[in-house]
This record gives sequence, C-alpha cells and structure tokens, in this order.
Amino acid sequence: MTDIGTFLRNLLIFWVALYALGILLRRFKRLESFRLGLFYLEISADPKRFSKVIGFASKIMGPLNKLSVISAIVLSILASSYLIKITADSLVGPRVAQVVPVIPGVTLDITLPALLSIFIVLSTHEVLGHATLSTYFKVPVKRIAFFILFFLLGAFVEPDEESLRKAERLRRMSIYSAGVFANLLTFLLFLIVTIAIFPGFSIDASSARPSGVYVEKVFEGGPSWGMIPEGVVIRGIGDHRIRDLSSLSETLRRFKPGDYVVLTTDRGNFTVKLGSRPDDPNLPYLGIQLRPVPYFDPSISMPPSLAIQILEFLVLTMIFSLGLAAINALPILPLDGGLMLSEVLARYSDEGLARKLAWAISAPFALMLIYNALIFFLG
Repeated sequence: MTDIGTFLRNLLIFWVALYALGILLRRFKRLESFRLGLFYLEISADPKRFSKVIGFASKIMGPLNKLSVISAIVLSILASSYLIKITADSLVGPRVAQVVPVIPGVTLDITLPALLSIFIVLSTHEVLGHATLSTYFKVPVKRIAFFILFFLLGAFVEPDEESLRKAERLRRMSIYSAGVFANLLTFLLFLIVTIAIFPGFSIDASSARPSGVYVEKVFEGGPSWGMIPEGVVIRGIGDHRIRDLSSLSETLRRFKPGDYVVLTTDRGNFTVKLGSRPDDPNLPYLGIQLRPVPYFDPSISMPPSLAIQILEFLVLTMIFSLGLAAINALPILPLDGGLMLSEVLARYSDEGLARKLAWAISAPFALMLIYNALIFFLG
C-alpha cells in the first residue's frame, strides 16, 4: 500500500514519461492503434490478429450461450442483493468497507503477479467473452482495446453496432453476458489449478491448511536483521505452529519484548531476540514484512520465492475474476448487467421506454456502488 502523496507524485511522473514516449511513437512510428489523451492511454488491436484464438474459443463458448445468460442473471440478482445489504448495513451500523476498488499503487501493490492477473482477467472478459460470442453470432468486432484512465486499468470490445441491433434479442443478451460468464469460468479454472498445485488451499479460510508465512523483507536494524534471511517460510515459533498471519500474531502475544524465541523455518531454526513495536513498546516485534497471502507447500518442487508468486497470481486472478464478474453483472448501464436489463424490459415495452426504465433502475445501484467505494477511502 502506498500513501496518497507518494501515489500522486508517482502518477504524475508516470504520465509525464508516458506523454513523452507517446509523442515519440506517434512522430516516428505513426501508430494508429496508439491513442494518448489527457490522462488517457489506449492501445487497440485488430480483432483479426486474434481470429484463431477467438474462433477456437467460439466453438467452446458458443454452444453455452444460454448457460451464459442464465449465469449472468443469477449473478446479477446475487450481486444486487449483496450491494443492497452492505449499503443498508453501513447506513444503520458501523461503516465497514466491503467494496475495495482495484487501484494499482493505492489499494493494490504494483507487482508482476498483480499486473499479470489484471491483464488476464480483462482479456478473458473482453476477448474470450464478448468478442468470442460476437464472432459466434456473426456480429463483426471492429476493435479490441486496453486503456489506462488516470490510474484505472480497463478494456473493451467494439462490435459493429448495426449488426448488433439486427441480431435477435437472445443473441444480444448472450453477447452482453459473455464477459461475466468468461470470468466465472476463469475463476473455476484457476481454483482447480490452485488446489492441484497447492493441496492445502481452499476458498473457505476455515478449511484451508496453510504451511506458514513467507518473509518478504527483513527491516534493517530490526530484531531479525542479520538473524534470518529474506525469503524464508516461518512454520513455527517455539512450540507453537504458525500457519498464517493470524496465528503468528496470536503466538507473538504470548511473548514480551526482550524474550528469545526460536523460529522454525524451511531453512532451519533461528533464534531471535524480540524487540518492541514502534507504535506500542509493550508489544513484541520481529521486524519483518510478511507476504499477505499465506504460504502453502506446493505439490511441485519449487523455491518458496517462486511458489509464493505463483500462488499470489492464482489467488489474485480468482479474486479479480469474481469481482469483475459481479460488478459487471449489476443492473447498471452501460455495464453488462444494465444492457441485459434493458433487453429484458424491451421485451415487454418499446425500446425507448425500456432504456429509460433501465437508466432509472441503474441510478440507485450506481449510487450505492459509489457510496460503498467511498467508504473505503473516507471511512
């Protein structure tokens, strides 16, 4: 996590460098697929470049189009109900953030696993979702684009509007729901892969069996400085088993500053004299930074440093896939759920009235979503 001042400074430096690079690229390379505006970068690609991938995927995803619509509708109901519940809870009770915006550098550390996860989730949603079903139903896709707006990463597929309007309603709904469905399939696929590689992993924290905590950094001058190396996995402290951050914190509370403790790790045992926490001298302090993701012993032999990065990538991809699917399933125009809602309403009324009703329904849900996102920043 980065403080807001540092983030804004880094954001300004990033955009200044990006503008300079964009000017050079436009001048010498004349890239038509590269668009640069005020705090906006867009890189688009001709869908023909992905024709083989999209064509192959359409053979798999196409026949599942009805399941795609059903799953998106079910998720829309669940996501809407959840959004209403957490909004009501925050209004009548304590304000606890349940919606955390994914903002690299602010709410998410900028790491290779995190950026790769975001790219895969966006690509799955747009390319293997919307573009694939558009191709299956013979709706031409004009371009596929990825963009950065200020600090938000996103992507979109631009189908031929005229062909899309002429398509049957169920086909349009299938195309709209395809991104949500693709993200749900991605979540399930990555869950299976994660469990296969890390047998103790479970999406239910109570049934998960972590193997320890990964030491990402040892603070210079701290109690552990020069005593334990970075990149070790702490499996125990004294006679107490350490499985995650919670068990480590609970175990440390059994000791006091100045006590000597034996850390059991994957590289042997290390004896450390506990210090005092900078924010509370009465509490013990190891002087280490731990990876937020618990460590699980992999079924395939690999160094812990590689295992924790693979695990982080898999877990983040699952979280982002489910989150993006849920957000896009909400009945908010122009999100996928809002477009599907408009199609459902148009079945029972003219399209003009249906679109107005869809916007009227979108407004309160959009406000609830914004309100819950602001709770994270404002408390």
